[in-house]
Amino acid sequence: MTGHVRQRSPGSFELRYRDHGKTRTATFRGTKREADRELRRLLSLVDNNQHPSDPDRLTVSGWLSRWLGQVKGEAAPRTHLRYSEFVRLHITPQIGDVPLARLSVADVQGLYSGLAEKTKLSAQSRKHAALVLTNALNRAVEQRLIASNPAQPLKRRLPRVERSDMRFLDQGQSQRLLEFARPTSLYPAVLTGLATGARRGEILALKWSRFDLEGRGTVLIAESLEQMGSSIRTKPPKNGKPRTIVLGAAVIEELRRVKIEQAEALLALGIRQDGETLVCCRADGSMLTPSRLSDGFRALISKSGLPRVRFHDLRHSHASQLLAAGINIKVVAERLGHADPAVTLRVYSNLMPEAQAEAAARIDTIFRSIVAAQ
Repeated sequence: MTGHVRQRSPGSFELRYRDHGKTRTATFRGTKREADRELRRLLSLVDNNQHPSDPDRLTVSGWLSRWLGQVKGEAAPRTHLRYSEFVRLHITPQIGDVPLARLSVADVQGLYSGLAEKTKLSAQSRKHAALVLTNALNRAVEQRLIASNPAQPLKRRLPRVERSDMRFLDQGQSQRLLEFARPTSLYPAVLTGLATGARRGEILALKWSRFDLEGRGTVLIAESLEQMGSSIRTKPPKNGKPRTIVLGAAVIEELRRVKIEQAEALLALGIRQDGETLVCCRADGSMLTPSRLSDGFRALISKSGLPRVRFHDLRHSHASQLLAAGINIKVVAERLGHADPAVTLRVYSNLMPEAQAEAAARIDTIFRSIVAAQ
């Protein structure tokens, strides 16, 4: 089998070769040496009868559909759903009909420019769409369907996502929220959120068997509820690792009271509370869905007169109050379930001005001693 490489323009080459009596051409972008290497690869596929029967017919849309099938078992269901939405809503409508082998950097730039014109599409969503395409094309390179990833040169041009100001409640506001929520059915969730910094799904998955209120005073975070439309499933925590959180004496006392009140209310309905009973649930002990908790909390916070925070911001409130009290960042990371304290530091660094001031004061002390010795 033979073929040849012809330069069409700077950095662009035409590869021409024979495949079982049929002349094939392909466009390659890169150096002459890389183009020669790609031609040898294609000829090798032909020799081994592994060349696609008609690679030009595989469109970007067709490849993305195949890629979604390949990664379905690798990604969490909710993540895979998001991938599918980005492909269906944002990528396929613009470049889905382009043959995969002919997709160019200009085509990808056109996609990004088109997404930027969608005024209702946030920078975060545009960046996610770009990352989905990049990952899919990386897989195509791995499977030798294309020689290089045309999205790679534009990686540094992805939309800049400005971090929004973090919302959280200070200690006094947290106390007022607890007092306001206490007569409501959301009190156990609000109490647990402020006391542990656990995520919404983790709190809703908690059963009384996970609490040790009589011994060590701890709670084990081992599961999380995830909602996809009307479907609910239980999964491991976000980083896949269970964690144990130590509770304060006042929190333990409150949880004991909540447990007794819940047992009495359920018994009145003919339901017996046990270790498998959910801590944060509906009046009849049935599951409280993540969306229902968020909706209920939104209404609660609206009536309270407190700053408009989300339920997830109780997690930020927990972390900010610990950091303000000077708790070690590693301990805070462990309570939040961050696998790496660097994540905690990156997310909450703006909440640590006291630490910066303390560092400056210590450095100043060192320099004062140096100056005094001169």
